[in-house]
Amino acid sequence: MTARATRDWFGEALVSAGAAHPRVAVVDCDLGSATKTGAFAEAFPDRYFQCGIAEANAIGVASGLAQEGMRPFVASFGHFLTGKFLEIFQSIGLNDTGVVLVGTHAGLAIGKDGPTQMGLRDLALMRTLPNMEILHPADGAETRQMVDYLAARERPAYLRLCRQPLAEVHDRPFRFVAGRPDIVRAGADIAVVTMGGMVRVVLDALPPLAEQGIRPSVVSLSSLPVDPDALRRVCGAHRTVFVVEDHYVTGGIADEVARALLELPHPPRFVGHGVRDYGQAAAPDELYARYRLDSRSIGEQIHALAAEIPVGALS
Repeated sequence: MTARATRDWFGEALVSAGAAHPRVAVVDCDLGSATKTGAFAEAFPDRYFQCGIAEANAIGVASGLAQEGMRPFVASFGHFLTGKFLEIFQSIGLNDTGVVLVGTHAGLAIGKDGPTQMGLRDLALMRTLPNMEILHPADGAETRQMVDYLAARERPAYLRLCRQPLAEVHDRPFRFVAGRPDIVRAGADIAVVTMGGMVRVVLDALPPLAEQGIRPSVVSLSSLPVDPDALRRVCGAHRTVFVVEDHYVTGGIADEVARALLELPHPPRFVGHGVRDYGQAAAPDELYARYRLDSRSIGEQIHALAAEIPVGALS
């Protein structure tokens, strides 16, 4: 299957969800071509609301629609949308309104537009809201199922989407189950836990490792809150847990995984890896290499962990 961005899969899935669920609406922030909501506007113009470059207003509009019985998806770049955290807290979180926040352009892949538009702290913000469900698909199959799932739900949610094209990661029949860790590859000794666009990157790092007898498990943490018991069962069977994320090292899934593992009587070795500054402006490939979030660098780090190299030598 041709590699595509999850935002592209989202645009198609949203039209299907609109046909199946008359309550589904879209609130746009003048970014329909980038967030891929334009097809929904053509199919269902009466359920498409254009708010312009005004995310705070869009959040208020979406909250009002939800309180009138609609299921609105409000879409913008993740950095811009979650930047209106006060409005999200007050209008959606505190009121428990059934709005789906759709944040595209997650992580470093926005490239030369730089840190002023780079979605690197959105998970940290959304994780602070106790009733906010967070979903970050790894491929087209997961995106379609997540959109169907969200269209039929009532609770607030944040859907995190990628800009970069990605090959499918599920080479078997797949069923998304909210809160369940997805074991994409079963291995031994080391569990690599990641989410979204990084799943494909980690998988691409595996072939050279296999030639050296290193076959880590790859676990996709595609939705939060995660079932902590299931996460402990998966990770606790490994000597080392290596969390890789296209996000700040603080506030992302490393925090979620570490909290669960601390409940084990004998926690595995734990290493978290992500972005440690505000991000830079450069071509996406250059940025992923700089932050050691490309396949080659991740493979090197997994190899070092397998060789028992001290944690400090990995960074």
